[in-house]
Amino acid sequence: MNKPTRERKLDLEHKVFKSFEECHFQKSDLSDEALFVLKMAEGSVVSLPLKAVCKEFGIDPDSNDGELIGLVDKSLDFVNVLRPGDNLPLEVLTGEASWDVDEDHRAIAYNRLTMQLVTWMSGNEELITDPEQLMQIAEDPATKKKINQAFDEVADKLNIGRENREEVVNLVHQVAEELSYVETLRDKYRNVKKIDRKLQELRRIYAHEKGVLETVTQVIRLIDDAMKKFETSFDEIDANTGEIMSVLRNFTTQRQYIRNKRDDLYRRLRAWEPLFERWDTMELERGAPAVRLVRDTYQFLAPRFMKVKEWLMMTKVQDGIAAGQSFKNEDERMGALKGKMMQW
Repeated sequence: MNKPTRERKLDLEHKVFKSFEECHFQKSDLSDEALFVLKMAEGSVVSLPLKAVCKEFGIDPDSNDGELIGLVDKSLDFVNVLRPGDNLPLEVLTGEASWDVDEDHRAIAYNRLTMQLVTWMSGNEELITDPEQLMQIAEDPATKKKINQAFDEVADKLNIGRENREEVVNLVHQVAEELSYVETLRDKYRNVKKIDRKLQELRRIYAHEKGVLETVTQVIRLIDDAMKKFETSFDEIDANTGEIMSVLRNFTTQRQYIRNKRDDLYRRLRAWEPLFERWDTMELERGAPAVRLVRDTYQFLAPRFMKVKEWLMMTKVQDGIAAGQSFKNEDERMGALKGKMMQW
């Protein structure tokens, strides 16, 4: 079986992807679908649904371009913009993360696992996720001695042999590396909780202004739903990696599970980034900037967490280009496409 490649460029062959000096792919802010964005000769910018472009030009899903287009849609969960010729992110090639973690989060993940090993050895396995508590316990000399003993016992349980305990150490480090990304995202999620705390303060500030107070209260309800969903995801990861021996015995399966959950959390938190920046610098005082940010936060949260069957959105760009026309060749089709875009 061939190993997945760590590098692949978005080398598209169809003329439609090569006929414009400036073009790229990005996700729609409204519908989350992939768009083909073109800059026309006169400077105007046109955004087309990528699925509609592929349908109109008969791009076979099983062709090289079709396969790459499928990867474009997935890649845009991890990068804002993708241009022809760019490298595709690692998530869609190898399953690895294309973003980095720092040594602090690696240490948190490693300490978490070693504490699981120590408590497993005592017969009462415990999962600790609080960073300060983990660091305090891990730095205790008595704990370090127990960790070494635990590595020996794990080597016995896995039938590796204590003389090969280094294999256990390496395995624990591999698991820790995967979980370090989850710890980074757990830390980033705290920004959502910070927004909630600031909203609670704004509710106090606007207690006697009914119009603003109602909006703030609605946003607090929505962000409460958002936090519950995030915390459920973290709880599921903790529950599924809470038995250290099971994780070590089934590392390949567990790694795939962790990566799937990591990618899901990353996609969801990534959408919050603009709000994190704005709320971080927001002064908690009465005024137009605070009201504007509350309303923008509502617009972000409502389609994602509002408890209704459907959320009405702006009408999408029509599905299809120059529908009903027939063309003699690709050049004629390209001309019709450019003409249509000139009209738009």
